[in-house]
Amino acid sequence: MNWTKEEIDKTIDIIMKKSSIDKGFRKKVLEKPETVIKDISGKDIPTNFKIKVIENKTNYNQTFVLNDFLGEELTDEELDNVAGGRGCGDKCDTYTKCYCVEQRR
Repeated sequence: MNWTKEEIDKTIDIIMKKSSIDKGFRKKVLEKPETVIKDISGKDIPTNFKIKVIENKTNYNQTFVLNDFLGEELTDEELDNVAGGRGCGDKCDTYTKCYCVEQRR
C-alpha cells in the first residue's frame, strides 16, 4: 500500500505530539514504531522499510543521525548520485543514500 506525503506528515505529526505528553505511548513508539504507525494510520509500512525511533536526551540540544558509512571508495553509481546525476526524483537527496539505486542492486 503506497503512502502519500500528506499521510506520512500527518502520522508523524500525531506521533510527535502524543509522544510529548503520554509516557506510555512514548514508550511504545520507542519499542514498536511499526505497530504505532499502523494503529494511527491504519496502514502497514512496507516490509523492506525499517524504522528506528530514538529519544533525544534532556542533556542534549539536538540528536543527529549520521549518513550510512560508504567506506573508502564510492561506486560509479554512487559518485553519479553525489554529483547530482540521479534519475530517481524525490527518493534521493544529498544528505541520504539513494534508495532507488539500492533497489536496483
